[in-house]
Amino acid sequence: MDQCMDYVSRFAVSSDAILGAVAGMTPFLNCHKHGDELTDDEIAVFNCYPGQVTDFNRHMIGHVPATDFFVSCGLHPWYIHDDWREEIDIMRDEVSMDKVVAVGECGLDKTVSTSLDLQKEIFIEQVSVSEQIGKPVIIHCVKAFDELLAVHKYMAPRQRWLIHGFRGKPEQAKQLMAKGMLLSFGHQYNVSTLLYVLSTTKSLFLETDASNLSIRYVYDQIACHLSR
Repeated sequence: MDQCMDYVSRFAVSSDAILGAVAGMTPFLNCHKHGDELTDDEIAVFNCYPGQVTDFNRHMIGHVPATDFFVSCGLHPWYIHDDWREEIDIMRDEVSMDKVVAVGECGLDKTVSTSLDLQKEIFIEQVSVSEQIGKPVIIHCVKAFDELLAVHKYMAPRQRWLIHGFRGKPEQAKQLMAKGMLLSFGHQYNVSTLLYVLSTTKSLFLETDASNLSIRYVYDQIACHLSR
């Protein structure tokens, strides 16, 4: 696999792909994962924070095939510090690396103490990096979808935005998809939304995020809905 592969096309899964992975015919594709553990039947994109990518790559290559893991890098709204500008500069260098296939996770979260205005400023900086290097954005969004849509309208991005860990209703999914956004699902989701996305776009994205549950568990759970 080309290390500069297209994240979107590589990690999108159809109903057939989900059932095929559960049947042991293909690997489990995990589009967003924390930690450093990888199962034998999994290909994953690991989340890294600015300054971590080089050491993470070195560590992983010593333990798993280089073709089985990729990296995203971004500044999460939970971890914004006074030196965020320096961290953005570090991220800008790291996301240009071959192993890094996406910017993020980054985004907006109304449940944290950092002001939403500052979160928007930092998010826009990272979207700009995404546009400059031609790689998509993995987005963390909590109770801030109106603001997210406003930033999308303002930035008019060419690169795709993927909302990770989506739990919203079909109506919200439809609104986001109408803007060209992609949706990723973990072990908690709205079943009607997941089935709506699959019926509409014929593919979606699956992830474990920071959960201790395996990607196989997520696929098995969704396969049960597809078989009904």
